[in-house]
Amino acid sequence: MKTNVRTFLREFATFKAKAMRGEMVRINDGKGEFIFTAVQARKTLLGAGKGKITFHGDITGPTLPNSAWKPSL
Repeated sequence: MKTNVRTFLREFATFKAKAMRGEMVRINDGKGEFIFTAVQARKTLLGAGKGKITFHGDITGPTLPNSAWKPSL
């Protein structure tokens, strides 16, 4: 669907609902075209960090030996 900025701002709720149904909204202004789509939220913490968190090495076991672990109270 194509629209202009003024109509997009006036009828934002309508365009938001269309985007949530999977439609792509193209917004034209004098300088270019913008695309408005919906992105589904990730359900897990690991999924939310996908592409943002990197793991170096194996973190499934202890990362420090027992002698290096000195908690303070």
